[in-house]
Amino acid sequence: MSGLGAFVITYDRPRVLAQTLSRLLGQTRAPDRIVVVNNGAREAVESLVAELPATVEHVVTGRNLGPAGAASIGVQRLLELEVEWIYWGDEDDPPYHATDLEALMRLAHTSASDVGGVGAVGSRFDWRRGELERLRDDELHGVVEVDFIAGNSQFIERAEAARQAGPPDSRLFFGGYEVEQCLRIRRAGYRLLVDGDLMRRYREAAGRLRLAQQRQLVSQYPVELLWRRYYRSRNYVFMMSRRFGRSDLALRESLKAVARCVASFRRGTRYGAVFTRAQLLGIVDGWRARMGPTMASRPKAGVEVKREEIPASSGALGRPE
Repeated sequence: MSGLGAFVITYDRPRVLAQTLSRLLGQTRAPDRIVVVNNGAREAVESLVAELPATVEHVVTGRNLGPAGAASIGVQRLLELEVEWIYWGDEDDPPYHATDLEALMRLAHTSASDVGGVGAVGSRFDWRRGELERLRDDELHGVVEVDFIAGNSQFIERAEAARQAGPPDSRLFFGGYEVEQCLRIRRAGYRLLVDGDLMRRYREAAGRLRLAQQRQLVSQYPVELLWRRYYRSRNYVFMMSRRFGRSDLALRESLKAVARCVASFRRGTRYGAVFTRAQLLGIVDGWRARMGPTMASRPKAGVEVKREEIPASSGALGRPE
């Protein structure tokens, strides 16, 4: 049995993937096993992995399953390898510091058995409003209990919690699958912890200290990325109405969606039309449970809009970190 296994999701960006794998392997506490889950072309990634230690494994999905599908494969493969802890990785979000995994594994090993995961950045979930809540800067010290740790925030999940809660829901395809997974872990009776001091360093490095939590009715996604709004709203409605028995929160999101559509036309007729189509289709398909890759997406390729550059919109689980 290995102590720490990791999966890293990739889609046709072998140079970016190579940098991330180098950062992972260079950690003072490197993963014992790494599974690269490849949603894209085989050849370039296969050549890259062939030059790495035998502890790095390449799994080709055969088609683009989205981050949710790839994460589901990664978690299940690492459970087959009987690791004790599972690191969630994305190709462009490596640890900030060489000692990050060492610090998080220290937190994991010194925590009680009811801790289902640890991470560098997290937030709480307000079940009254159905939204993520940003931790205040003055809370960022010591060990902090949270409800959500994003997969790109050095999330390390206890394998037993993954067995109890189940793997990520591949039907979600994109957007919200990490929140859904964390809330299932919490519902299974586990706690989630972040290293508050490490989170403060991450927030400082991202220039996000001393920020008030701001929610905009319409996010600043460029028009070519508005497919993301479809998946975020669809998955939110689906998970709240079907998974967590909170149809009231799904209805709340639906009503907010109508307001977003009206507000989107402030950015121009074309933007408003594309936004409204994506938004309303997402709401309808969420209620109908029409899941999977139901809208054409544009996976990351080359230069991508960074998550720090996109303000969180109101609802549908915009990250308030």
